Amino acid sequence: MPTMRASEVLQKCLSNSLSGMHALRQRTLLRAVEALVHGGRLTLIDLARAWPGATRVRAPLKACDRLLCNRTLQVERSAIEQDMAHWLLRGDQPVIVIDWSDLKPDKSWCLLRAAVPVGGRTPTLLDMVVFRETAGIARRGETLFAAAQGTDSRRCASDPGHGRRIPHAHGFRASRHRRWVGIGSDVCADVRRSNRQDVPDDAAQWIDSRRLHALASNRARELPPMQANRSDPLDCRLVLYAKTPQGGQQRNRRSPAKVSRASSSLKATAREREPWLIVASPQLHAPSAKQLVNLYARRMQIELAFRDLKSHRYGQAMEDSLTRRGERLQIL
Repeated sequence: MPTMRASEVLQKCLSNSLSGMHALRQRTLLRAVEALVHGGRLTLIDLARAWPGATRVRAPLKACDRLLCNRTLQVERSAIEQDMAHWLLRGDQPVIVIDWSDLKPDKSWCLLRAAVPVGGRTPTLLDMVVFRETAGIARRGETLFAAAQGTDSRRCASDPGHGRRIPHAHGFRASRHRRWVGIGSDVCADVRRSNRQDVPDDAAQWIDSRRLHALASNRARELPPMQANRSDPLDCRLVLYAKTPQGGQQRNRRSPAKVSRASSSLKATAREREPWLIVASPQLHAPSAKQLVNLYARRMQIELAFRDLKSHRYGQAMEDSLTRRGERLQIL
């Protein structure tokens, strides 16, 4: 997309939030976006080097640095997010994908993101940068989703019955499931660890969810109605699916002829081989088992979005940024 085209699109889509912004701050913000589109790297010095119309680095570097510290812009961010949500959540039943990723190699900061899958990508709906030691990932994720539910306030006010959002979370938790359903959402998640399932025709009745993996095949299979989580039973739909093995192997760096035995590689291999046991809200009665599998598979698109944001080889190189303050990272 040409740089000027990016500014035109933003001024059209974000007209309500940009119209109330100070003219100088708006111009600096749009030029920063143009610099990112042109330069492709999300670090302060690279934005300054790609600044449109600049012959020296000093002035745009100073302008960009002040923009990241601007407290008024940090307040105006919510209005920008509401404008963006108005465009992204126009469908009858929009899908919101929620996930998190480390922002820094030392894992000091992490990014919680709510995004909307569109085509093969996931435009951002809402971001939250949190310090890792005080993150509380699961609880913050629920806060983020509740905020994402309220971002499109104009649509909710005009149409209170507007379709439910369907978050895809890594890992099923009964308490999280109940809270999300309680705020008007249908949930589609995967049981990633040991969990007790209520099987009516089994002598033990409550069995380990991993015992169901033996029934998995490469065709989506819906299990009979069950309850999940013995300590706090929850009615749900269960769909079992095993992906066809792709045959990929990570090779040892020093001896390419050998398969890597690194713990991270072995964990990733075991995770990919594990069948999907998808838990869906009973309210999601319309989609078939195959449609639920396809719906849950869309959560992987947000991983590409994180790669595009962080990778200095494949994306915008935010992992190379030396910024360490949460407020600046949030604007960046």
